[in-house]
Amino acid sequence: MTSCGKAENTSLCARGCGFYGNPSNHNLCSQCYKAFLKEEEAKNVIALSEKISSLTVDDTDSATTGNVGLTMKKQRCMICKKKLGLISFNCRCGGMFCGVHRYPEEHACNFDFKSRGRVILAKENPLCKADKLETRI
Repeated sequence: MTSCGKAENTSLCARGCGFYGNPSNHNLCSQCYKAFLKEEEAKNVIALSEKISSLTVDDTDSATTGNVGLTMKKQRCMICKKKLGLISFNCRCGGMFCGVHRYPEEHACNFDFKSRGRVILAKENPLCKADKLETRI
């Protein structure tokens, strides 16, 4: 270090503008570093806009929108055959029902909720080896 506090091993800007570069700024001076950041931001914006445009094209596919319209027309309550709009209820037995028939008691649901709950509990709370040995004895 010199008496002024400047480093002796300084290097010029990597873009060759004549000013001194900073190692934390990729050996660029402050002006060139600002220009570098703007270029990187422009590249990111272009890449992002390409991704968004590809998603928009996929979403506006005529076949997809046609299928959505057809499925909305076919949705009816499995008991009373009432048309289902935005408010429809899916049951675990696989049926779709209106607000009146949404509960399992109302549509004679044959899904076994009790055994499904036991399976979920068994998966979430596995027995340790010591518990298995005690149950065998």
